[in-house]
Amino acid sequence: MNRFVPALAAACFSLATMVAHAQTPPAEGKGEHRKEMHERMKAAHEACKGKPDRRACMTGSMCAKAPDQAKCREHAKERHERMSKRMDERQKAYEACTGKRGEELGKCLHEQRGKSGHHKPA
Repeated sequence: MNRFVPALAAACFSLATMVAHAQTPPAEGKGEHRKEMHERMKAAHEACKGKPDRRACMTGSMCAKAPDQAKCREHAKERHERMSKRMDERQKAYEACTGKRGEELGKCLHEQRGKSGHHKPA
């Protein structure tokens, strides 16, 4: 009897979870938006293959079909600036840790990340 009650309770919870999940309405538009973005990204990659300034080409291709092109271009510019800053910080960290391997390299990079302000204290 003592083993039967927990098993019955687990079965009831599982059944209730399945019923609740089955009644959840599908998220309308979310999947369509994702598919649309995926298709635009694929088209942009194809259009910009082998171009000398690939980043600008990708931005132009992606923003050409955006509802608000100016906002899209501004967002792309801000993202590029953030990514450039991160890449510069990463490069400095690896230069500071030159010659280290294994755990020693990991500790050094962790310390460098803390100095750059990206490390959040626990």
